[in-house]
Amino acid sequence: MSYEAGIVLAIDELKDRMGSSMVAIKTHMQANMSSDKKWLNATFLTALKSGVAAGDFIKVKNSYKLSPEFKKKRIDAAK
Repeated sequence: MSYEAGIVLAIDELKDRMGSSMVAIKTHMQANMSSDKKWLNATFLTALKSGVAAGDFIKVKNSYKLSPEFKKKRIDAAK
């Protein structure tokens, strides 16, 4: 699983209305990461920043949530 997919999964499962904090996303991903994979913090931070730049995530103070456009795109892809 890529870091961006893990971030999306963590935000979905945490279900915070105001967005999930970076620490909460990180701990959720580390708990669900396979034991043979090494945690790379720089890659995690790059995935967060690129997701915000691409419009997939919205940054609210120190929290992140999925953008409405990303949710719509994901629903259309599932059909």
